[in-house]
Formats: sequence, structure tokens, C-alpha cells
Amino acid sequence: MRYFDVNKGKITLNDIDIKDLTENSLRDNLSTIRQDPYLFNKSIIDNFKMVKEDATLDEVREVCKKAYIDDYIMSLPRKYNTVIGEGGVNLSGGQKQRLAIARTLLKNTKVILFDEATSALDNESQEYIKRTIDDLVKDHTIVIVAHRLSTIMDSDVIYLIDDVQVLDHGTHKQLMKKSKLYKKLYNPEVIDENEILD
Repeated sequence: MRYFDVNKGKITLNDIDIKDLTENSLRDNLSTIRQDPYLFNKSIIDNFKMVKEDATLDEVREVCKKAYIDDYIMSLPRKYNTVIGEGGVNLSGGQKQRLAIARTLLKNTKVILFDEATSALDNESQEYIKRTIDDLVKDHTIVIVAHRLSTIMDSDVIYLIDDVQVLDHGTHKQLMKKSKLYKKLYNPEVIDENEILD
């Protein structure tokens, strides 16, 4: 998002250094979904209108269906007119995340960054998010920062980072074969800690 610039190297989007992009053009094409997304103390529909002022209910329902949250919203007495409370206090963690994803889909950015977006979720909520991500990769570039490996197993490339160093990269299958640390993280019972130090 260029709140900070890199000290070394560069970050590129489509081979263009992001320092050569204006902040507006970068942020118009990039969305971030955080571990604890912020939602406003307004109705569900108004939370979407914060992103796109002229959004119609049909548009909002369409993105909510893609984020697997429409059925829940339609079960509420006031449906999309339900006020969700400051920070989405009236919703579960998984529901907040799915609303945040739907809001991002309405913005329709080409790149979506999930920053530990599934770390606090239960397995059912995480499965909904994973299904949403699986659908998104057809039309978007998805960057996921995660400790929970089940979230990233299907990624095209996984970078294993420890103490600000990239230790290895590859697909899940490749890393399971060549990286003791990755294998240990994926299945802690398989490898003794002393083996990692070898």
C-alpha cells in the first residue's frame, strides 16, 4: 500500500516498480483484508456504500454471494438494513471477514492482500474463506500472509520466511519434500525439533 517504502530491492506489479505508480493508482488496484477488518456502525448496505456510493442492493448481494455471506444476511429480520455495531461487534469473526471480502469484491481491485485474515477463525469460517479465495484466483492476484498453512496450501508459490529471511519457496508439495522447517510447521509431530537445527 506504500505506507512505507522498501529499504532494499523493489516491489513490482506487472513489472512496474510501485514507486513509479501514484499512491491513488496503486490503492485503486490493491485491497487489503486484515485479521480484524474494520466495519462501521451502520447498516450492512451502508458499509458497502462507503466503498461504492452508488452501489445497488443487487450488486451488493452478488458480491455477498461470492463471499458466502448472503444467506446469513437474508436470514436477519432487517436483512441488508441490519446495523452491525461499531467494528461489526454484532457479527462473528468469520462473518466480519466474509463481509470485508465482499466489500473488497465490490471495489473490484485486481490485487487482494489477505493479511493473517484466517488466523482467528474457526474451521468452518476458514473453509468459507478458503472457498472464496479459490473462486477469486480466477480473476485476481491473491497475496496471502499466513501462519495457518491450510490457508496457503493451494498457492502457486509459497515463500517460507523466518526472522525476515526468505528460507525457501515452492509449491506445498515441493516444500514438503525439500524443507524440514516447512514440514515441521505443517505437521509438528513428524520431525523432532533437533532435526531442524542440522
